[in-house]
Amino acid sequence: MEDKVKRAGKLMYEEFQNNVPFSMLEENRPEDIDEAYAIQNEYTRLQVKNDSDGFSGYKIAFTTDVMQKHFGMDQPAYGRILTSNVFESPHYFNSADFSRLGVECEIAITIGKDISLESDEINKNVVFDSVESIALSFEIIDPRQSQTESISPLDMIAMNVSGAGVLMGNQINNWQNIDLPNSKCQLMIDGQTIGTGYGKDVDGHPILPIIWLAKKLSDQGNYLKAGDIVVTGSMLPPTFLGNRDATGQSSAILTMDKLGQVILNFK
Repeated sequence: MEDKVKRAGKLMYEEFQNNVPFSMLEENRPEDIDEAYAIQNEYTRLQVKNDSDGFSGYKIAFTTDVMQKHFGMDQPAYGRILTSNVFESPHYFNSADFSRLGVECEIAITIGKDISLESDEINKNVVFDSVESIALSFEIIDPRQSQTESISPLDMIAMNVSGAGVLMGNQINNWQNIDLPNSKCQLMIDGQTIGTGYGKDVDGHPILPIIWLAKKLSDQGNYLKAGDIVVTGSMLPPTFLGNRDATGQSSAILTMDKLGQVILNFK
């Protein structure tokens, strides 16, 4: 398995560097979820090989039953956030730097203290007590095409679940005083409303998916660390950004009750 994991991770990294679709040749495809995460780990390790900062946290995908059923999963999945891919609002992106630049409308949670417990010791109280701050955010996604006819959920995990970074809004420390489940968000592109959603659209509460992540990492011999950033799932469907403005410049603005706004400029 080790040779296969290294071979698959190296191949994906080289294809990423050359901005070409992932080939995921049949003999390199993950056969189970453990192998999928092993390939993801090798692929992302190569991405940060020359980046002394390494990783800044995790993204959680497939947090709802609907999304799990759609992708044939029986649990959520996670990907890694590279420190070099953490940005502060407002920020400019060139869509030419991506295969397919897209955003998901999320709340980013910053962990304030380690959750280094056994899986069965991790619960809602432990997780909520570990949260230092929250911020409205765009998760940046780049779902690179594959040369294969179809992409399985295991392939998606190996590919880091399309994660390409996170654009952070202002940090909110007194988040406990905010009714996050009933807080409304709105996404606008060039002044046009694209959609609205609520915090409860993410598993009932945007912090709850961290329980699954903390347990999953514990089972894998890892843990959430103080300072980690976690984006827990989108309140709106993924939105892909193309040039919509005659000037060649466009803006995506995400707002949410009590959390402010996040601005992404792009062309």
